[in-house]
Amino acid sequence: MGVAQTALVAVSGLLAAISSLFTIAVPNPDSDLAYVETVLFSTSLRDFDQSRIRWRSQQPWLDWTTDSCSVPIIGNEGRSFNFASACRRHDFGYRNLKLLDRRYNCAGLIPGSICLTDTWSYGRYWNAAQRSRIDEQFQRDMFETCTTHARTRRVRCEAWAITFFQSVRTIGGP
Repeated sequence: MGVAQTALVAVSGLLAAISSLFTIAVPNPDSDLAYVETVLFSTSLRDFDQSRIRWRSQQPWLDWTTDSCSVPIIGNEGRSFNFASACRRHDFGYRNLKLLDRRYNCAGLIPGSICLTDTWSYGRYWNAAQRSRIDEQFQRDMFETCTTHARTRRVRCEAWAITFFQSVRTIGGP
């Protein structure tokens, strides 16, 4: 292959790679829900925590923000517990099921599009049943983090996990 052909192949390959970075996926409620539920319920907490930064760049239209554990005074860790990862996944669940309603739960939605501002409502994706599933996963995630502690510290960690779980069930709405 000549120099010109090699350069042409290299440039066209580079342009193809760059254009794939800017390809916008067609909005799809089924695949978005499947992705969110897989991350929430079928991925280990460890894999979630290790992969979330990479996933954020692969799925930028989802909400990856977190306030960790927004428990006043206590925060997300103490002497006998560290629930930061569990709180991040819990935030991901709440925020993205609400996002799916804002994006796809409106009358007359045309396939491949999203809702117009102020035409959507909560209930299809973000509802009491889904909230309960997310909160129960949150509790399992917290208990999982407690298993790494020695017995006395594990008991205190589990007591905090119950307290955190009861708090989100009481305060977390709907």
